[in-house]
Amino acid sequence: SVNSLVGQFIIELKKSFALFERRKTVSKTSGAMEKEKTLLELSRVKHFNSSIIKLIYDGCSKDFDLIIKNAPYGSFLVDKNSIILEAIREQVEIHAYVPIRSLVSRLLVFGWRYDDKEIYFKMQVLKEKSQTFFKIKSMYQSPSQWQSVIDILTCGVGQSTLPCHKLRAVVDAGKEVGQLSKIECNADPLGADDFLPIFIYCFVRAEIERPCALAILLRNLCDDDQLLGEIGYYLSSFEAAIAYIHDLDLSSMD
Repeated sequence: SVNSLVGQFIIELKKSFALFERRKTVSKTSGAMEKEKTLLELSRVKHFNSSIIKLIYDGCSKDFDLIIKNAPYGSFLVDKNSIILEAIREQVEIHAYVPIRSLVSRLLVFGWRYDDKEIYFKMQVLKEKSQTFFKIKSMYQSPSQWQSVIDILTCGVGQSTLPCHKLRAVVDAGKEVGQLSKIECNADPLGADDFLPIFIYCFVRAEIERPCALAILLRNLCDDDQLLGEIGYYLSSFEAAIAYIHDLDLSSMD
C-alpha cells in the first residue's frame, strides 16, 4: 500500500540522515561535501514524492474526476489537473515530508550556515533603506511600503511547514506586487525590470529565517513541471533576491 511505501522510505531516509550526521565535521573543506550530500538526499525525497503523487493520480483519476464533477462550481474549474495534483502533493508532503522535516532542516541549516549568516547581516543593514535605494521607480513606490506583500512572505513563506505551501506563498507574494501596484500606484502593468526591485525590497523586510537554506529546499523539492510555469518564475525571483543581497558590497553603499 501507499502507507507502507511511505513508512519504509521514511525509515531508510532516517538511517541515511543519521549516518551522515555522525560523520559530518566542521572544517574549511567540509562545506562542499555537506551541501553535496544534502542535495543528494533532497533528490531522493523529490523522486519519491513525485513517484507517489503519480501513483495516486494515475490510480485514482476516475475518483478525482467524479469528486470534481459533483463539487459545487466544479464545472467552472479551468485547470482541474493542477488542482488535483496540488491536493495530492499536499497530502504526500504531510505524510512523507513532515516526519523527516527536522532532519532535512538540520542538514540544510548546517550546510548553508555561512551563506545565511552573511545574508542575515546584510539584510539588517538593508532593512533601513528606502524604496529609492532599491531603484524602485517613483511611479511604482508604494505608500504602504508593500506591507501586504511583506506579510505574505513572512507568514506564508517564513512560517508555513509544507514546501508546497511555501511555494504557493512565493507565488501569491509575487502576484500581490502586481495587484497592489494597480491599487496604490495606478500605473501601467509591471515588467520584469520593475517587478524585481520591488520583490527584493519586500524580501529584505520580510521575516524569513535562513533564506538560503529555504531556497535550496524549495528548488530541490519543486516538481520539474512546476518549474516551467509561474511557480518557477517567482521562485527564480526569490533566488534572485538572495543573489542580489549576496553580491552587494556594503562598503560601497555609503
